[in-house]
Amino acid sequence: ASVRMTKSPKSPLGSIPIRAHASRVSVAFTSVFNLVENRSLTGHTSLWSFLMYGSCSFVVEKLYLRLHFKRGWGLWRRLPIYVCFIYTWELCWGLGLRQFDACSWDYSHYPHNFMGLITLLYLPGWVCLSLYQDVLSNILLGIRCAREALRPSADGGDVNGWPRSCKKRL
Repeated sequence: ASVRMTKSPKSPLGSIPIRAHASRVSVAFTSVFNLVENRSLTGHTSLWSFLMYGSCSFVVEKLYLRLHFKRGWGLWRRLPIYVCFIYTWELCWGLGLRQFDACSWDYSHYPHNFMGLITLLYLPGWVCLSLYQDVLSNILLGIRCAREALRPSADGGDVNGWPRSCKKRL
């Protein structure tokens, strides 16, 4: 089996690692923020974060596909859309979780917060994470796995430096 790089918005591999990675980023994000704020490298999350940030990442990936491939928008035009969406997503999830006393965060002690559910203090972090997901989406959506049955050909068996496939691509 080999891995081929092709730019295609229909790669099944792109979305799975991003959503699995989103919840781990939550722990890393709180760790870095606590390091700056309290000088302790402790991170935390809740089980709801897996669902909340994983589903947010899924929707941001769909935004990426639509804005990049269908509308042709550049990164700096997409980035504010991502950040606004993330803030809206976190606010809606926070409001819903508060109804069941299950909201694991409270930003009311931070400046520039709204209802203790979102804060502008996290804006640089959300911008960096949005940029990271955009770049990661671009890379992962270009990966294709294909099983190859290699047969020698008259011209050496290579096409643009890649082994020539004798089977259809998956």
